[in-house]
Amino acid sequence: MSATEFYLSKGYTPQVRYQSWDALSTLAIWTPTTSTRVVLTDIVVSNNAAAGTMLITFGNLAGSKIGEWTVGASATITPVIGAIESTMYDREIFGRPSTSSSTGGWRVTAFGFELA
Repeated sequence: MSATEFYLSKGYTPQVRYQSWDALSTLAIWTPTTSTRVVLTDIVVSNNAAAGTMLITFGNLAGSKIGEWTVGASATITPVIGAIESTMYDREIFGRPSTSSSTGGWRVTAFGFELA
Protein backbone atom coordinates (compact mmCIF):
# COMPACT_ATOMS: atom_id res chain seq x y z
CA MET A 1 0.00 0.00 0.00
CA SER A 2 1.38 3.42 -0.92
CA ALA A 3 1.53 6.28 1.56
CA THR A 4 -1.24 8.06 -0.36
CA GLU A 5 -3.46 4.99 -0.20
CA PHE A 6 -2.74 4.63 3.54
CA TYR A 7 -3.78 8.20 4.41
CA LEU A 8 -6.78 8.03 2.07
CA SER A 9 -7.91 4.84 3.86
CA LYS A 10 -7.76 6.76 7.17
CA GLY A 11 -10.16 9.38 5.77
CA TYR A 12 -7.70 12.22 5.12
CA THR A 13 -8.18 14.52 2.13
CA PRO A 14 -5.25 14.88 -0.30
CA GLN A 15 -3.74 18.37 -0.55
CA VAL A 16 -1.51 20.10 -3.11
CA ARG A 17 0.65 23.18 -2.57
CA TYR A 18 2.68 25.20 -5.09
CA GLN A 19 5.36 27.86 -4.80
CA SER A 20 7.61 29.64 -7.32
CA TRP A 21 10.70 31.78 -6.84
CA ASP A 22 11.88 34.92 -8.67
CA ALA A 23 14.89 35.53 -6.41
CA LEU A 24 17.15 33.91 -3.86
CA SER A 25 14.79 33.77 -0.93
CA THR A 26 13.26 31.36 1.53
CA LEU A 27 9.53 31.00 0.89
CA ALA A 28 6.81 28.89 2.49
CA ILE A 29 5.67 26.02 0.28
CA TRP A 30 3.08 24.71 2.72
CA THR A 31 1.46 26.55 5.63
CA PRO A 32 -0.76 24.02 7.40
CA THR A 33 -4.16 24.73 8.85
CA THR A 34 -3.98 25.57 12.58
CA SER A 35 -3.41 22.53 14.82
CA THR A 36 -2.47 20.15 12.00
CA ARG A 37 0.69 18.33 10.95
CA VAL A 38 1.82 17.87 7.34
CA VAL A 39 2.63 14.57 5.66
CA LEU A 40 4.48 14.93 2.35
CA THR A 41 3.85 12.06 -0.03
CA ASP A 42 5.26 13.47 -3.28
CA ILE A 43 7.26 16.45 -4.42
CA VAL A 44 8.10 17.88 -7.85
CA VAL A 45 10.94 20.38 -8.31
CA SER A 46 11.28 22.30 -11.59
CA ASN A 47 14.09 24.65 -12.52
CA ASN A 48 14.18 27.17 -15.37
CA ALA A 49 17.06 29.07 -13.76
CA ALA A 50 20.76 28.17 -13.81
CA ALA A 51 21.56 24.72 -12.45
CA GLY A 52 21.55 24.63 -8.67
CA THR A 53 19.99 23.08 -5.60
CA MET A 54 16.63 23.35 -3.89
CA LEU A 55 16.61 22.97 -0.11
CA ILE A 56 13.32 21.91 1.51
CA THR A 57 12.96 22.17 5.32
CA PHE A 58 10.36 21.88 8.06
CA GLY A 59 9.97 25.18 9.86
CA ASN A 60 12.89 27.01 8.20
CA LEU A 61 15.19 25.71 10.94
CA ALA A 62 18.72 24.38 10.70
CA GLY A 63 18.63 20.64 11.23
CA SER A 64 15.07 20.32 9.91
CA LYS A 65 16.09 19.37 6.38
CA ILE A 66 13.60 17.30 4.41
CA GLY A 67 15.86 17.16 1.39
CA GLU A 68 18.19 19.08 -0.89
CA TRP A 69 18.22 18.19 -4.55
CA THR A 70 20.49 19.27 -7.39
CA VAL A 71 18.49 20.21 -10.48
CA GLY A 72 19.96 21.09 -13.84
CA ALA A 73 18.85 24.12 -15.84
CA SER A 74 15.52 23.56 -17.61
CA ALA A 75 14.93 20.32 -15.73
CA THR A 76 12.22 18.78 -13.55
CA ILE A 77 12.76 16.08 -10.94
CA THR A 78 10.34 13.99 -8.89
CA PRO A 79 12.34 12.48 -6.02
CA VAL A 80 10.87 9.36 -4.45
CA ILE A 81 10.26 10.32 -0.82
CA GLY A 82 7.66 7.75 0.31
CA ALA A 83 6.05 9.72 3.13
CA ILE A 84 7.65 12.33 5.37
CA GLU A 85 5.47 13.18 8.35
CA SER A 86 6.00 16.22 10.56
CA THR A 87 6.11 15.47 14.26
CA MET A 88 5.13 19.05 15.19
CA TYR A 89 1.83 20.81 14.72
CA ASP A 90 1.63 24.05 12.69
CA ARG A 91 5.12 23.51 11.18
CA GLU A 92 5.45 25.15 7.76
CA ILE A 93 7.47 23.67 4.92
CA PHE A 94 9.95 26.07 3.30
CA GLY A 95 12.08 26.03 0.17
CA ARG A 96 15.23 27.91 -0.76
CA PRO A 97 16.96 27.75 -4.16
CA SER A 98 20.68 28.29 -4.64
CA THR A 99 20.29 30.16 -7.95
CA SER A 100 17.82 32.84 -9.03
CA SER A 101 15.79 33.78 -12.05
CA SER A 102 13.72 36.82 -12.94
CA THR A 103 10.46 34.96 -13.60
CA GLY A 104 9.52 31.84 -11.67
CA GLY A 105 12.76 30.03 -12.36
CA TRP A 106 12.23 27.51 -9.56
CA ARG A 107 8.89 25.84 -8.87
CA VAL A 108 7.96 23.29 -6.22
CA THR A 109 4.71 21.34 -6.08
CA ALA A 110 4.13 19.41 -2.85
CA PHE A 111 1.51 16.70 -2.40
CA GLY A 112 0.35 15.29 0.90
CA PHE A 113 -2.11 15.46 3.77
CA GLU A 114 -2.81 17.49 6.89
CA LEU A 115 -3.33 15.44 10.05
CA ALA A 116 -5.31 16.75 13.03
